[in-house]
Amino acid sequence: MSIKQNIHAIQSELNEAVTLMAVTKNRTDEEIVEAVKAGITNISESRLRELPELPQDITKHFIGRLQSNKVRDVVRLFDVIQSVDSLKLAQKIDKECEKIGKTIPILIQVNTSNESQKGGVPLSGAENLITEVLKLRNIQIQGLMTLAVRSDDEDEVRACFKKLKQFFDQIKNPNFGFRISDFDILSMGMSEDYRIAIEEGATMIRLGRGVFES
Repeated sequence: MSIKQNIHAIQSELNEAVTLMAVTKNRTDEEIVEAVKAGITNISESRLRELPELPQDITKHFIGRLQSNKVRDVVRLFDVIQSVDSLKLAQKIDKECEKIGKTIPILIQVNTSNESQKGGVPLSGAENLITEVLKLRNIQIQGLMTLAVRSDDEDEVRACFKKLKQFFDQIKNPNFGFRISDFDILSMGMSEDYRIAIEEGATMIRLGRGVFES
């Protein structure tokens, strides 16, 4: 199928509460433009790159592990950072935003699979990280992000999403103590597991192959 057909097929599965985001890593400018013309309004990159000129209503997300020396450029080129997993990184982002008078939305990345090779704050440390990041003036926390374990065992994959949804609901509960405006993004699920993620409450799915490959 074409990129347009892929997008329409995926969107036909989704309810209005779920946003489809195209992961554009290793995709050509022409492919990215084609996806946008087919209705994609959110795109994401896991590494620093110049993107093609796109309409102003396209939201550009950075989803990769972010090194300190790349923060300055990422803050200038992207609209949302989904991979904030430490206070040190958040402080660096805050500092660079202050320099250019920008407030940037972020997601806190949580490591729900307990895999050392994956980024993300451990679930046990996520509450404290949110508490500290909320003190920064140029960052707005809008939700949470995770990568599920790579496994053929659906129960293992589902458990990762279930953990994040439970924590997400906890943070949103006003009786818990946090009162974060616009905290409504639960970014989880990729091409191989997005259907499970949606069943567990994802509000944003991140698809690369599903969008760009037949």
